[in-house]
Amino acid sequence: MSSTATPIFLPATTTQALGTNQSGAVGQQEPSYAVLKFMESFCLISSACGMVGNALVLWYLGFRIRRNHFTVYILNLAAADFGYLLCIAIETVQYLMQFNVGVQFGIFLFLDLSMYGTGLYLLTAISIERCLSVLSPIWCRAHRPKHLSAIISGLLWALSLLLNTLGYILCTIRPSPKLCQSLLITIGTFDFLICAPLMLLFSLTLFLRVKCSSQHFQTGRLFTIIMLTILLFLIFAVPLSVLILFDFLGYKFLYSPEIGFVLSCVNSTLNPVIYFLVGSYRDRRFKLTLGLAFQRAFEESGDDKDEQETRDSVTMSS
Repeated sequence: MSSTATPIFLPATTTQALGTNQSGAVGQQEPSYAVLKFMESFCLISSACGMVGNALVLWYLGFRIRRNHFTVYILNLAAADFGYLLCIAIETVQYLMQFNVGVQFGIFLFLDLSMYGTGLYLLTAISIERCLSVLSPIWCRAHRPKHLSAIISGLLWALSLLLNTLGYILCTIRPSPKLCQSLLITIGTFDFLICAPLMLLFSLTLFLRVKCSSQHFQTGRLFTIIMLTILLFLIFAVPLSVLILFDFLGYKFLYSPEIGFVLSCVNSTLNPVIYFLVGSYRDRRFKLTLGLAFQRAFEESGDDKDEQETRDSVTMSS
């Protein structure tokens, strides 16, 4: 995984072997090969479990449950999480089995970073749109284009793929150390200093608006899912952007960015668990089957009832 990722990110270190000191700093403690193996094995197990969970989410949201404009984002997020975990699993198998980690590894590395970026951008869009829908519900629901969620999701996928394709070309196919490092620092800065703060700002605004307002909001389970998903992403996934950005800027830490990859694997694995637990929780008990839990989480929510009531009021007033 990331122990072999550094030679791709930083072409000047391509001669480093697996398990050696990645920092290049004189006198700094070298990573333990046993610890790296443990982290890789943990990521492999977590990725396998997460792929099963996200595949179930894709199945139910794609074919079994009626979608709304927010669950379109959740569907794309599950696809990004599944792709991210799949790439991590392939990289981990390559590392554990001591396969040749040349061009093939570079492809999967930038693919998983692309999936990671897509998940970050989708959650940022979710937090912004959900906050705006609460602050200006009538305007958003009366004038919002029907397929806006699908259009935004497609654009965010394209943006992430474009940025990481450029990175793959500049860092692997036609190495240009200066351009490679500049591009990757730009991506890291955009992820950590723009998207993550926006996600935090709009999520906090939404939470305060719903919980501290004198008005009564029927938030529903979808609100809980969005809040928990964003919170866990900020805790488990954002550190990957931070550690990679610090690594590019020359601030080296032991087991960095390996720790970031492990935490991000946990985040992508936990998302389906959140959907199931929120959907199955009723009367202080967890007692529903998988299908019913997902249906309650994504379809039978207070958010949908609020939306329908607002649409009815707009129709009557017009």
